[in-house]
Amino acid sequence: MRGALTVLTLISVVFFPWPFAALLALVCAFTEPLVPLAAGLFADTLYYAPQAHTLPLATLCGALVTAAAFFVRSRLRAGTMRG
Repeated sequence: MRGALTVLTLISVVFFPWPFAALLALVCAFTEPLVPLAAGLFADTLYYAPQAHTLPLATLCGALVTAAAFFVRSRLRAGTMRG
């Protein structure tokens, strides 16, 4: 199931609007933390236009979500966020 969700996220970057792809990447980050970064890299590579932006915005957003996912996973494993 995790692999299917990862593939669906990468396919959604091509076929669906960016909010849907971002939502899938965010959902997939709970099980596979590197998927948002991969989706951001894929989106920036796919839709690269030299005149559009100087920063790879999708990659930066994906890196932020990936970092947050790793932080939350480490806290959950350590048991510091359990109630």
